[in-house]
Amino acid sequence: MGTEAHAFGSWRLRGGRYEQHGLPVEVLSEFARYERLVIGVAKGIYKRRNFRQRAPRGFDSSFTLRLTDIQSGSVIPVLEIAPTEDDSLFEDGSFGIFEEARIIILEALRSIDNDDDIPANFPKSALPEFSRFGRSLQADEFIEFDANTPHAATYSQAIRRKIQERAQIDRFEVEAPVNGQITGVSAEKLTFDFRLARTEKTISGSFSSEELVADMRQYLDRSTLAPTVALSAVTVQSMDEEIIEIRDILGIEPLLPPEWSERLLELGSLPDGWLDGAGKAVTRKVIREAEALLLECLDREIRRPYIYPTEDGGVQFEWSTSNGEATAEVKPDGKVEIFAYSKRMDSEKEHTFAWRQLGCVSGCDQSAGFALVVALDPVDRGV
Repeated sequence: MGTEAHAFGSWRLRGGRYEQHGLPVEVLSEFARYERLVIGVAKGIYKRRNFRQRAPRGFDSSFTLRLTDIQSGSVIPVLEIAPTEDDSLFEDGSFGIFEEARIIILEALRSIDNDDDIPANFPKSALPEFSRFGRSLQADEFIEFDANTPHAATYSQAIRRKIQERAQIDRFEVEAPVNGQITGVSAEKLTFDFRLARTEKTISGSFSSEELVADMRQYLDRSTLAPTVALSAVTVQSMDEEIIEIRDILGIEPLLPPEWSERLLELGSLPDGWLDGAGKAVTRKVIREAEALLLECLDREIRRPYIYPTEDGGVQFEWSTSNGEATAEVKPDGKVEIFAYSKRMDSEKEHTFAWRQLGCVSGCDQSAGFALVVALDPVDRGV
């Protein structure tokens, strides 16, 4: 097939992480998935054209992509076809069938982006590879192929979901952050059990690196008070984004700083009667709700509060700065009560909401807002 490499289409990675300098190493696997997709489509073309059930031996190894450069302008990777020693598979000594496969892939992307069906000339046998490609793309990221050419196409997570629907694949792999508790680990089988924070459903998972065992055991707790961790994981999701399974773990870290988690663990261990015979135990439900509120504090760069149990089985947070004072109490009934006094504005605010509304409190209801921010000036909010 010749001795010189040559370009194989063009890519431009845009949005999200790709607006920063350099290429995140975690997305390098996308190029390998793309290579497998091209080979899969080319195989389908070859078998259909030659009326064969199988592609000839050596077909896969006859095509190899190399990442030879990364140019500026968002992220522009340069992929080239590497020369191979064996060109006996193709009489014309060219890469024509792989270039044809590349064009068919772009045609399929344009068709799906226009809400049409997957083209009839796209080999069905390559649909699984098609659905795997783009697994690492995040919601605000996309790939531009062959820009400013007749074959130009765009690929995103939205288009990938359409592929799943058109191919009638009811589940797909996607790299995503997952929050929850590790409730079981098997070092021998490289498997684990994970309770999802959002739904409290326990799912099974696996991991490929034995080096993760120590980290996972550090956070392991079979009780309901296991610390909540954030996994960077390869997940299997349904079309409605329900996480069904975890295929691999790429990284693991605690969601909260250790001292915050340890304090919540202490409160969750309090028995009934902890306050001189009075004082109700703090339930796991309240601890989880308090944890969610603390995560909101982290997201908004609000400093660590003082954390206390309340006599009725709730958890109270208190902040005091030169700019004001604020308290937030997680009640046993699922409500959160916030009181804030701002010295700067000489004003008070009170607000009560369900803890599950945390995600939109500051954005949906500006009058109520996240009242803590009223009391705590940005200068004093650093964690």
